[in-house]
Amino acid sequence: MRSLWSLVMIAFTKYHGCGNDFIILSEKTAGDRDYPALAMQICHRTLGIGADGLIIVKTNPMEMVYYNSDGSRAPMCGNGIRCFAKFCFDEGLCLDEEYEVVTLAGIMGVKVVCRDPFLVEINMGKPDFDPERCGIKTEKETFLKQNISLENRQITVSSCFMGTIHTVVWLEDLEEEDLERLGKDLCEHPIFTEKTNVNMVQVIDEKTLKLMTYERGAGMTYACGTGACASVVIGALEGKCSRETDVRLPLGTLHINQRNDDEVMMTGPAVKVGQGCFEE
Repeated sequence: MRSLWSLVMIAFTKYHGCGNDFIILSEKTAGDRDYPALAMQICHRTLGIGADGLIIVKTNPMEMVYYNSDGSRAPMCGNGIRCFAKFCFDEGLCLDEEYEVVTLAGIMGVKVVCRDPFLVEINMGKPDFDPERCGIKTEKETFLKQNISLENRQITVSSCFMGTIHTVVWLEDLEEEDLERLGKDLCEHPIFTEKTNVNMVQVIDEKTLKLMTYERGAGMTYACGTGACASVVIGALEGKCSRETDVRLPLGTLHINQRNDDEVMMTGPAVKVGQGCFEE
C-alpha cells in the first residue's frame, strides 16, 4: 500500500467552451512528464478526471500545447484556446485584452471581448484548401463537393485545414442520422491518411447553422470551435450560409465571421468548471 508521502499529486483546473471540456495545467505543474500518457490518464472519463483534451500553458511567449483525450497531439483547438485565455486571466498569467498565442497551427490572435461573462474573440487565421495539408490522397487541387463511398451509402463532403483537418458533410436533419457511426466512418476513411475531424451540419437559415462534430482524437463532442469555423467557411463557399453566421451547438452558440481578407474570427464563451488535485 502506498503511503501518503509517496503520492504524486498534480494540481489541475477544468474548463469548458460550449461543453467541449479540458484539463488545463501550467507548464510548471506539468513538468517534464510524458504529455500523451498524461492526457490519456487524466482525460479518461471513468479512470481519470474526464475531458476531451489536455492543455499545457506555456509563457514567454504564450503558447498552447494541446493533446486529445487519446494522447494524440493536435495543432489547434478553437474551444480550447478560449479556455486557455480564461485560465491565463484567472491565474494572472496574462491580463492583456489582446495578445498572441503560439500553436502548432500558427500564431492565433486573442481578444477578450467581455470579462463577465467571459467572452473571447479568436483570430483563427485563413482556411487552407490544399488537400495535401489535410492529408487527403487525391490529385485534385481542392477537395470540395467530393463523393465518398461508405459501406452503406455515398456521401458528398468538402475538406479544408482550419487550424486542423476538417471535413464537412451537409445533412437535412441531424436528429435522423446515426451521427457517431457516420462520423467514425468518415474519420477513418482511407482517403484521409491522418484521419479527419468530421462536421455534420444542418442549415437552419442563411445566418444559422446547427453542428455536431466527431473529433479524430476524441469521438463525438459537444462542441468544436475549429469545426464551426470550417463549416461556415465551406458553407459560405458553397452558398449555404453567410460569411458571418451563428453556429448552434448542443450547449451553446459560437459566432463566426470570415472577414473580407478571409481571416476567420470566432467569438464564444469560456467557463471554469472547477479545480483539484489528481493522483498520478
